[in-house]
Amino acid sequence: MKKMIRKVLNLTGIEIHRKKKNNDIDVYEKIYGSESTKKRRFYNICAGGHYGFGGPFCHPCWTNVDCDRWVGKSDKYVPGRDIIHDLLSCSPLPIESATAELVYSQFTIEHITDEAAMLYFKEVRRILKEGGVFRVVCPNNVLDYIAYKRQDLSFFSWMKYFSRPDCYKGLMYKMPLNQASLEQIFLAHFASNASTIHSDGAEERIDDECVKKTISEMNFEDAMNFFVSKCSVEKQKKYRQNHVNWWNHDKVFRYLHKAGFETVYTMAPGQSAAPVMRNPNHFDRNWNNVALYIEAVKT
Repeated sequence: MKKMIRKVLNLTGIEIHRKKKNNDIDVYEKIYGSESTKKRRFYNICAGGHYGFGGPFCHPCWTNVDCDRWVGKSDKYVPGRDIIHDLLSCSPLPIESATAELVYSQFTIEHITDEAAMLYFKEVRRILKEGGVFRVVCPNNVLDYIAYKRQDLSFFSWMKYFSRPDCYKGLMYKMPLNQASLEQIFLAHFASNASTIHSDGAEERIDDECVKKTISEMNFEDAMNFFVSKCSVEKQKKYRQNHVNWWNHDKVFRYLHKAGFETVYTMAPGQSAAPVMRNPNHFDRNWNNVALYIEAVKT
């Protein structure tokens, strides 16, 4: 069909060419130098959560860092260039200190524990050069909490997407999300394997009545900590695409400061202290309506 359409258009004098992504390689070289650009000292670090190895993220100047369960299941992994590393292992990043120019973390920290996130942030500060930028993109779970309390089902816009058979089965849910209760849809976004709709989840599940009772009796942070405490780390290692942690502005700031970052600020999609991370062809391309954007600079 595509060939036929192309042939018809060519007969009318119209030519079709695939649009090339702007990779800004000249900008990378101008700001960071040819050595850092050539050696790809820009790190996209993931936790096996989305779309295969790296996230999906593919840029000639960047090195993808992700866990090995995706290797062989995705064409994003490039042996000899990309790095296999599991953030849930709570082990140091296999990258030399003070060598990284930039680190990008898109929808990663919701897939790991608090302990792993703390070490991860410390490791990012270690590997960054002075003046290097760390960009964190993650779900803003305050929005989930507000929407649940207001019984605002329309907020959970991903529900339709994850009601497709290939999606909800891949997430190990027993049913399409649009058939689940609001309580279980709410849990699925930050405590996936503790939800009753997970087919191979944590030993102790959180039913609808428990969600209602917890929300009514606890403040936001205590309630969220209670919910994620029921998640199984071992199950998360098996099903990396699930979420096992919650984040908001205050929590991300707190962890970054504890990791040693003094300069931390909130951004928006397309905004960054690093010019190359403003390129919409590569950055901030997914779920902007529910995400939190924060940057930290090593000083």
